[in-house]
Amino acid sequence: MAEQPTVSEDVTPEQFFEQLLPMGFQAQRDAGAAVPQDFTMQYLLTGPGGGDWAVTIKDGQMATTKGRHDAALTFTLSIDDWRDAVLGRNGATLAILLPASRPGRPDNSGRVKQMKGTVAQELARESGDPFKIELTFNGAATPRTVLKMKLADFVAMAEGRLNGQEAFMTGRLRIEGDMAFMMQVAALTA
Repeated sequence: MAEQPTVSEDVTPEQFFEQLLPMGFQAQRDAGAAVPQDFTMQYLLTGPGGGDWAVTIKDGQMATTKGRHDAALTFTLSIDDWRDAVLGRNGATLAILLPASRPGRPDNSGRVKQMKGTVAQELARESGDPFKIELTFNGAATPRTVLKMKLADFVAMAEGRLNGQEAFMTGRLRIEGDMAFMMQVAALTA
């Protein structure tokens, strides 16, 4: 695993998106991880202190700017949930926002560019409100799918310690809405 920049407790979205995220991306790339060569993302952080950040990866280089642009994948979440993920608090991890490249997993950014729809994730915590994040593919509100599970199970799934199909079959993962679309999304991490 590539050495990632340290994140301080008082990190701002500006610091994270404009400095730390590009540094972390470069560390992954330099370590030989499969990284997208041409991809766009949008992060919409709601609530006081939030904001919008556009992330562009072109020719294996990442650039970020404050504001909005068309994106293949848009993440919408509250500033509080973003901070929990960035700082690894309350059961959340950065893997919720930036799935880590795992050995043997291909770059699926080309497939993401072809998808249309939205996945709303409601991830229950041991205490407190659920962690909520919405992923919108290519600006399409439909089809819409809601994924519900415990945050700890989602993190285990994102890190490859829990099989998604097993989680679904045992009731640890519940899906509401368009199952066919959810299967397309799940295939991205297979």
